[in-house]
Amino acid sequence: MVEPITNPLITVTKKYLSMFSRRLQSSDLERYQYLLLVINEHDEALSQKGLCSLLHIDKSYMCSILDYLEEKGYTYRQKNPNDRREQLIRLTDKAKQEIPKIQETLEELNQKSFQHLSKDQINQFYNTLNIIQANLSDSEPSEYMLDFKKIQIP
Repeated sequence: MVEPITNPLITVTKKYLSMFSRRLQSSDLERYQYLLLVINEHDEALSQKGLCSLLHIDKSYMCSILDYLEEKGYTYRQKNPNDRREQLIRLTDKAKQEIPKIQETLEELNQKSFQHLSKDQINQFYNTLNIIQANLSDSEPSEYMLDFKKIQIP
């Protein structure tokens, strides 16, 4: 029997997200914490459309994510003064207080995930993911690649 490559990826994802949730259980946010980091990283200058494009999420799904984050008091939408058709996504003070903890948790989990791996092995892992993604897309490999942040390995 041939195992789909998704099985080990799903298992790793479940374990990673489970640990992530346990470490952030003091927060009332159950999901989408990473989106707060993305918004912060872009100095709150992203529109809904920009977020969709950046994260490869469709508009209706992004709308429900942002509704959830607004209901929890982490984001709000504000009309773009330069283009009134756009809404910029802003972070509340509550979100800004959570960002250091979310970032720290991700760094700790990434470090734990990559322990016993060399920097070369980690780079190869990301390169392999990029190649698999390109192989499964209809575009040329150079047109669509995952954009992983550089990971700090001690």
